[in-house]
Amino acid sequence: MGLERAFMNLYGSKPQIDLDKQVARCRVPKPMTLDFKALFDGITRANVGTAAIVVRASGEVKDGRVTLAGTGQAFPLEGSAAAAGPALLELKVHAWEDPARTRLEVVKTIPK
Repeated sequence: MGLERAFMNLYGSKPQIDLDKQVARCRVPKPMTLDFKALFDGITRANVGTAAIVVRASGEVKDGRVTLAGTGQAFPLEGSAAAAGPALLELKVHAWEDPARTRLEVVKTIPK
């Protein structure tokens, strides 16, 4: 299946795909730089649409940016969120098709 191959090539682990719920989920076993455009391109090549990309990762919110733990990769913050020290963050990705405009919105903060 093309969608499974796209996730395997990007993240190295087999995704959970539920076509009835229109959800694909993948665990990234070690910290790595996330490339949302590459993910979007892989999903598109698999002839599947993308309604949203949601990431759950350790990180922190500070000075209008979201910084992911392990890689130090940082993105502008979409909307407002209180500064949060190291925590597990559920993040919605905005403008994933253009790396220069990609922003992350904090959906939920789970303190460590």
